[in-house]
Amino acid sequence: MKSRMIYLFTLIPLLGACSLIEDAATITISTELKADIPVVVAGTGTKSAEQSGALTAVTFTKSQDLNLGSNADVEPYLDKIKDINLNSLMVTIIGLSAGQTINSVALDVTGVGNIFTQTNITMTNNSFTPAITTAILDQVAAKLLAERKITLTVSGNASGPMTFTTSLNFDTDIIAGVLN
Repeated sequence: MKSRMIYLFTLIPLLGACSLIEDAATITISTELKADIPVVVAGTGTKSAEQSGALTAVTFTKSQDLNLGSNADVEPYLDKIKDINLNSLMVTIIGLSAGQTINSVALDVTGVGNIFTQTNITMTNNSFTPAITTAILDQVAAKLLAERKITLTVSGNASGPMTFTTSLNFDTDIIAGVLN
């Protein structure tokens, strides 16, 4: 009986050491996952019968994939990723001129839905961090972990024809195994 107790007490530190080894065999990669989505708003607004001189807004939609493999920090660990944590998103609209306004812009992720909607973007008011719930960021991260990519769709309406780039910058922590 004593030998079994000694054996049991000897195994307890070894079991604890296994978790220490597992923790030592992982790496956290703090990086930024970036996507620059070029948008061309074509056409002109149309006047409705009730309007005297104002044009209605011109709509736009553009989709693009964000692939984990395109990030140089993540690419070597692509097959060893265990978890992804999206911390925040910074959005910058590049290329607007004086007088151009994006009345509304929305970002959707295929399979997740709407991530945010922002209004009244001008050349001086072109960078923002949208309020996104942790639950939504976790859904996007889970999709990214499962598929190694997500499809982003930028849509909205603008004051007229224009060309701009929607720059998305996800602050991300990726946990990967180094011994796998």
